[in-house]
Amino acid sequence: MGEVRFFPGLLAPPAGFSFLEGLPSEEGLHLIAFGEGALEGLKTAFREGARSLVLLSPILRKDAFLAARLSALRFGLERGGVEGFARVGRALFFGPLSVGSEEIFAAWKEGLSEEGLWAWLDLMEGLGDERRWLRGTEARVLVVQGALDAFTPPLYGKEAVDFAKGEALRFALEGAGHLVPWEAPLEVRDLVADFLLGEAFKPLPGGIAL
Repeated sequence: MGEVRFFPGLLAPPAGFSFLEGLPSEEGLHLIAFGEGALEGLKTAFREGARSLVLLSPILRKDAFLAARLSALRFGLERGGVEGFARVGRALFFGPLSVGSEEIFAAWKEGLSEEGLWAWLDLMEGLGDERRWLRGTEARVLVVQGALDAFTPPLYGKEAVDFAKGEALRFALEGAGHLVPWEAPLEVRDLVADFLLGEAFKPLPGGIAL
């Protein structure tokens, strides 16, 4: 068994990554990060020589596209506090699988605080191009995104895979948005479980690798 460490980011619901806890893994250090937690995960992978890195809806750079969405979220927070932020966020963070679910929306909103949201906005608006950290680790990388993520579309995940120095895989889950780990927890758990054991990179008969 290896060590699995989590970086859930500041927008994760209160349950966090509880649905991923206890998964078996190969020997070594394995890191699982969501959103802006990807940056801290990559820095840890660089410092500690991680064996694998799972990036869920990773955010590693700010461009004009992301800046416009951050501006809308800031406006919502300024005008309506947590409720205002959550109303704007509902349109940006959720995909068709869960955008209409009041239960899922309420569970996510419960974990938000005004102090935490201001800290998140400041962090996001201060992002440079942090994709360079992917060149600092040879850990295998798994990127999982919602195919209908309106906040950080699949292009962001493709960039992460393209920048990865080691082996890398990317999956976009249909019907899910930015909060894909909590919109499609069973699918994400299955992907992560195989990845932690190295199943995705084991050779097939005949010497062909997945």
